Amino acid sequence: MESQDTKGRIVKETFPSEIVSIIGDILAGVILTLILLNFKSFIILILIIPALLSLRGNLSGPFIARTSKDLIIGEFDKRSWIENVLSTYALSIVTAILIGIFSIMLDLFLIKKKILSMEMLIIIPIIAILLTLSISIPTSTFLNYLAFRFGLNPNNIVNPIMTAVDDFFTVICFYFTLLMLGVP
Repeated sequence: MESQDTKGRIVKETFPSEIVSIIGDILAGVILTLILLNFKSFIILILIIPALLSLRGNLSGPFIARTSKDLIIGEFDKRSWIENVLSTYALSIVTAILIGIFSIMLDLFLIKKKILSMEMLIIIPIIAILLTLSISIPTSTFLNYLAFRFGLNPNNIVNPIMTAVDDFFTVICFYFTLLMLGVP
């Protein structure tokens, strides 16, 4: 692989990935709208999902970049990957708890309906993001490896594709979490 990508190569590699990202995000938005409208707790749930999607992107992006960097510089090994995975999960749990705390504050001071218990508002983001990462981490690792093996720069290809994949699975995992927990 070249040490420095040309502008043309970056555009050529990134453009198809961005198309996949746009289509996937639209699909995730449509699915999100269809599944959340049926919940009585819609008003609080709709406040949690943007934070979850942002969290997913803020954690998955650096994970992808670190894995890609390790592949490119030849330092990808089991130990570095496990450290990357564990740090991503640890950050996700801490951040998901913060999302829960902010949801509680919004519910108490803004919505004032107490539709869901405080425990539920903490547990929902934790389970949803852990389920999403359990799909995202192996998928992004595989795509990074595949792009690298075919001589493509994983930094140009994997992140846009994983944005769509992760947003779609965040919505699905959020929905399954709501069903598992019996959220009204």
